[in-house]
Amino acid sequence: MKILTLSLGVAAMFSLLTVATNLAYGQIPAETRTTTTTTSTGTVSEFTPNTIAVKVNTSPIPVRYTFTKTTTYVDENGNPVSVETVKTGVPVMVYYEQNGSGLVADKVVVRKSVDVTPSVVVAPQNPPTTDGVIANADSDEITIRTATSDGRIHYKAHDVTAYVDESGNPVSRSMLKAGTPVTIYYERDGESLMATRVVVRNSVPIEKTTTTTTEETTIPR
Repeated sequence: MKILTLSLGVAAMFSLLTVATNLAYGQIPAETRTTTTTTSTGTVSEFTPNTIAVKVNTSPIPVRYTFTKTTTYVDENGNPVSVETVKTGVPVMVYYEQNGSGLVADKVVVRKSVDVTPSVVVAPQNPPTTDGVIANADSDEITIRTATSDGRIHYKAHDVTAYVDESGNPVSRSMLKAGTPVTIYYERDGESLMATRVVVRNSVPIEKTTTTTTEETTIPR
């Protein structure tokens, strides 16, 4: 009975010595602290010396984060950037931790802003045209008569005025004779009309048909 008691005492002393040794050399792991880092993506709506407010798509109210001296600011490639780059309207990704009821930013990633301004496409406008027949054509002016106008319309001609047929093939300006049907493309230059292109159209002659009636008279014998 004494031997058993002695053995238990020795075992207990050995256990105490083992624990003391482990404590001395730090072999017993301390309490492990688990830290969870969360990210949030949005646009900076406010930046003050103490907080950063980010407007996110999932909340109508900006989310506020506090930051410390250890908070880092980087671009999308991980390169450090100045804190001055964090401005209102700048898209960011915030790495943060929960600290009681508050959120503490560990890292702020400044993202590239995307220009979403819609491009304005201006539809090309066709130049105005006039259909008519040549009344007169000299070196620097073309006068035509139209079916909708009682008077004559005058257009200035210049060196870059093009003269073409209905297929777009160039023609001689000498074809502009009185009575020739044309379509004139023009531009306004103050009070004047500048002919940019003259399309000589094919005229369809109107043929008159003459009917001769021969009457035969029979004279009785």
